[in-house]
Amino acid sequence: MPASGLHRQAQSQFVDVQGKGDCLLPHGFAIFTGKVDSVEVHDARESAERLQERLAEGAAIVLTGPYAYADGVWRYCKHFERKLVAWEEFAHIADRAQRSAAFTAERRRKLHRLLLLARGDNLIDVQDPPDTAGLQEWLQEPTGNQTFLIPLRRLQRILTDMQRAREGIFMETLSGTITILPHVYVPADQSVPAMFGEYRHLMEGKRVLDMGTGTGVLALLAARFGATRVIATDNNPNAVANARLNVERLGFGDTVEIRGPADLFDSVQGETFDVILFNAPWIQGEPQTLYDTANYDPGYRVLDGFLRGAPEHLVPGGAILLQYSNISQRKGEDSMTHLKKAIGANALRIVGERSITRVSRVLGAQERVFLFEIRSGGGRLDERRSEPI
Repeated sequence: MPASGLHRQAQSQFVDVQGKGDCLLPHGFAIFTGKVDSVEVHDARESAERLQERLAEGAAIVLTGPYAYADGVWRYCKHFERKLVAWEEFAHIADRAQRSAAFTAERRRKLHRLLLLARGDNLIDVQDPPDTAGLQEWLQEPTGNQTFLIPLRRLQRILTDMQRAREGIFMETLSGTITILPHVYVPADQSVPAMFGEYRHLMEGKRVLDMGTGTGVLALLAARFGATRVIATDNNPNAVANARLNVERLGFGDTVEIRGPADLFDSVQGETFDVILFNAPWIQGEPQTLYDTANYDPGYRVLDGFLRGAPEHLVPGGAILLQYSNISQRKGEDSMTHLKKAIGANALRIVGERSITRVSRVLGAQERVFLFEIRSGGGRLDERRSEPI
């Protein structure tokens, strides 16, 4: 989905900041904070307990002073985050999973109301700040010379991603280091791509398509497993550039070709493959940012489009390796039920599966991630399953 087509429930706002005047709250951060009418300014050396009480009362807070103290306030509020929201506020929600999800969402919203001020790449009124050179590149919408608000938690995430871009992430499955560009999904949990290792025999000597390649991890993995040719595509232009960098970095340019940006099968019309890999977006909801398009699939548009299009791009006897999570099912959606119905509706069937359990980096709740082997027509039934980890 192109950035211009992203659904934005939260818009950029100009917010009155105590003693500072109107400051911009970019829509990419308003998504996390919700609507903010005004902001208090507090020195980070004030009582962390009192600052947390103000958050619980609904305040949004800009912290000034030493960055180490600001980070300490956030850690205190995170440690005692259950004090931010009264469980009784959600007692009217009958479904336990939905009640828990609403409680967690409100808690996260209040945590994101711990803010800093910035202009360009620099933090304002913060002593001994971290290195934020290049910060604008990591924002969904660059703010130019406008003074803006940034949630401390989002800054921490951006700083982590900037460090990964500089230093790379060592991927055990690749025995090599990949780089991460802004607005590209980070394969932080290495156990997820590692699940594909149990299917290396399907890729050796074969032609493979990696759908939604992101950083290119699965395409590179297929090449490392001995695929003769790997085509990888993504609809995120940053991901396409990122995958190309990693293919060059790890020396697989003779085997792996990155195409796009393009939606689903648009860049492989008329081509067929022995194996199609897809780490599908598995959270129900509208993507708010370019990064979100790797995680959110409103109305199952991406999943359904993939399953409709995949059969004509498989050779006879070919296989689909589809990774999917039950996180939306646990939140009260019908994602797993929908997936299995959609597989059957497209003359496909599951012939094997692996699974692991982990904590979702996006939603913070436990999820079970599956890797399904899917075929059309025949195929052996493989009942081996991995144990939860």
